[in-house]
Amino acid sequence: MSTPLVSIIMPVYNGEKFLEEAIDSCLNQTHTNIELIIVNDCSTDRSLEIATKLQKKDNRIVIINNNKNLKLPASLNVGHKAGKGEYVTWTSDDNIYNLNAIERLLTTLKINKVDLVYSDISKIDANGKELKEVSFLSFENILFGNFIGSCFLYKMEVFNKNDGYNESLFLVEDYDFWLRASLHSKFFQLKENLYNYRLHRDSLTHSISSNNNKNKLFIKNVELMYSSFAKSIMLNNHEVIARFQTNILIHKEIQFDWIKRNKNMFFEFLTTLSKLKNYSNKSALKKLLMNKITYVFVLNYKEKQNISRAAFIILNFYSVLDTKTIKTLIKYSFFKK
Repeated sequence: MSTPLVSIIMPVYNGEKFLEEAIDSCLNQTHTNIELIIVNDCSTDRSLEIATKLQKKDNRIVIINNNKNLKLPASLNVGHKAGKGEYVTWTSDDNIYNLNAIERLLTTLKINKVDLVYSDISKIDANGKELKEVSFLSFENILFGNFIGSCFLYKMEVFNKNDGYNESLFLVEDYDFWLRASLHSKFFQLKENLYNYRLHRDSLTHSISSNNNKNKLFIKNVELMYSSFAKSIMLNNHEVIARFQTNILIHKEIQFDWIKRNKNMFFEFLTTLSKLKNYSNKSALKKLLMNKITYVFVLNYKEKQNISRAAFIILNFYSVLDTKTIKTLIKYSFFKK
């Protein structure tokens, strides 16, 4: 019985420091029927030299050289369109797969008859030392953050249905892809650690917090991403939902009275969303909203009216109230000054 071809896309831009290790982690997979498509985005270091050296040793490597620097989302599209596999994933030039990652992802996807599977990861430092394991929250949390992570596998048809990655949403291209895919493709969360995500000063993720221009672009694109997603769920008042999602993600102040005024819109959004297969757990959605509103309640604890605000949360979320939330409401209504 033949094993399916998996296309692994690796966009590369000046990744010489960790590139060989990243490539080796792909080539040494227990699932050997892979093609590794390296998209060199006009690197000015030794990245192309390293990739070419390894290509001579393993013909599963395909190298594509962009004529100009296209940035990550466009490079992902280039790689996907060149891919021949029924299944596809992508990885960064500084991260490392566990050797059985592709095999476990593929097996899980097929057994559960889903379109996309993702796993837990470890965070490592520049020297490869594990810093901590990351176990992602349940799927519905994707509404307020990218909890798919960096280790995943999906059918190529997911990419096609999405019409690829949005090239105008640099820095949130993956998060946007997951949100759009969640509207038409079935996701599955594999609670196994299969990937090593490297933290270092030169990473794209680090640049968002350290580079003011990139941080501004990140916030702008988060707003655009959430606005588009909310509009796909509800045509009217979608900007209220997008504003709430954005402010939660970037930790921007939210007035509790604004939440009370827009309560009906939040519940309308969840009701409509729950009709989709990935969001069918209505209780989980309601509890997620309760947790986010409780978070806002805590941030506003210095203000008056805490008791009435706690009552608002209890009355609207009594069916999903848990001990932790009750204790928080009591603490910040009566004891926290």
